[in-house]
Amino acid sequence: MTVLFALTLMVFGMQNDPIETYTQLSRKALGQAGLEKVVDDHGSVYWIGGKEEGETLVLLHGVNDQAGTWAAVVPALARDYRLIVPDLAGHGESQPKTGAISYAVVLDRLHSILEKEAKGKITLAGNSMGGWIGALYALDHPDRVQRLVLEGASGMAWPLTVPLFPKSREEAAAMMRAVNGPGDKTPDAVLDAFLARKDLPMSRFMMPDVAQHLLDTRLAKLTVPVTLIWGRDDGVLPLAYAEALQNAIEGSELRIIDGAAHIPHRQQPEKFVRCLKATC
Repeated sequence: MTVLFALTLMVFGMQNDPIETYTQLSRKALGQAGLEKVVDDHGSVYWIGGKEEGETLVLLHGVNDQAGTWAAVVPALARDYRLIVPDLAGHGESQPKTGAISYAVVLDRLHSILEKEAKGKITLAGNSMGGWIGALYALDHPDRVQRLVLEGASGMAWPLTVPLFPKSREEAAAMMRAVNGPGDKTPDAVLDAFLARKDLPMSRFMMPDVAQHLLDTRLAKLTVPVTLIWGRDDGVLPLAYAEALQNAIEGSELRIIDGAAHIPHRQQPEKFVRCLKATC
């Protein structure tokens, strides 16, 4: 977990839900970095700000996550980019709050935000499922995307060895090690809080819809420049997956971050920013 998360746990003495506490603090940090929170007519929530005349950079979080995940990199990125940081549909504070989530709805709500807020071409950077959504968006709207950054991005069929729906503290700990790295020591209270969560967004995606949107046969059709950013210790989608993804996308570049696993922007924020700017 991040230093912010660890400090939060100490301050609150485990008396509150540590995941919810971290979520609220990370979202507050977006505002403290100068971003403005917006709620549109579809009930989509997103943050916008940064360098007004800069290139537009859209940051897409992974499944079960929310916009605040980018808090550690937003201050640095806001100096050079105009940022749009959404809660994807069904995540964070964005509608729908209950019921099934479809990729079509996620993409449609994202497109509505970008039609309203983005002028000209954009750079899309997505972590895990956010990278999958970014790739689908670039395939559907190649005229709007000038660059695609896939960070630990899912989307191809791949055998997973991680318990994505843990049923015990031991399985939850194994999942956290895959996400955060083999040395992860997430406190038991956090593992228990995760196990107690109900109606996770991941469980609301229907498998036929997920299968329909797999990228395996579509990656060769990407026409925008693609950069892959990967944590060397990613236990969810290992380097072998990243290399297969790179081979499937002609001309793509793979940048590997030591000391990071599935969420490099949170685990090694300074290195992530350098890689996104092509200086790592």
